[in-house]
Amino acid sequence: MTTQPDGDEPASTTKTVPARTPACPDPRRPGPEGCPPAPSFDLLHLMVALQERGHRSLTERMHDGPMQEFTAVLLDLASVRRRLSGDLADHVGEVENHLRAATNALQLPPGVFRFGYDARQSLTAGLTLRIAGLLVDRLDTDLQVDEHPPTHAEISVVLATAQLLLQASDPVETGEHAWLALRSAPAEINLLLRVRPRACEPPADAARAARLRPVADLIGVELRHDASTGGWSAAFRLDRPSA
Repeated sequence: MTTQPDGDEPASTTKTVPARTPACPDPRRPGPEGCPPAPSFDLLHLMVALQERGHRSLTERMHDGPMQEFTAVLLDLASVRRRLSGDLADHVGEVENHLRAATNALQLPPGVFRFGYDARQSLTAGLTLRIAGLLVDRLDTDLQVDEHPPTHAEISVVLATAQLLLQASDPVETGEHAWLALRSAPAEINLLLRVRPRACEPPADAARAARLRPVADLIGVELRHDASTGGWSAAFRLDRPSA
């Protein structure tokens, strides 16, 4: 995942105008973190919370089970190697190195809302863990969030929105290339997602549009398609609660 959009962005999607989506409709009150309380946003927030819970549980099981066993085996191998010499000791050392490398490869990446993460780090972790490589082969991002950082709840809504749209776009294969821009301001957060699918074929494009439309309508996303490339763009405006 890179952090700058490149020059081959679909030109026809650059004029997308974000749809205004009320984040805090009366009579419901904003949550403690400024979480937008509309029912669909509650579900988006819960979706990411569930993902984080599953990730945390898997990490704990890996650490308390297989990783502990691997560590014990490595300690035993080191003890054996110290009692050997020559080629045999070297061979045991190579086995140690291979096992250590395999163990490191099994380490799960940190969760999205790791303690000490700021908004940019949480967003980057979420995009890396939940989108790049999983839903799209290549993801370029432009995150302008440092001056008015989004809350965890707002980050959850943004991540879930992007995930659901990409999953609806192609439930089986990954998209070829996506550009995601996020800008946070005192009163609103704007998400722009542009996607280039793997192939452009009229039947597949029509099916993709049919899958995307209900999801976009549910969340309040403005959706546009480019018939010439099969690409699509989504613009989402999230109003933030007044201070």
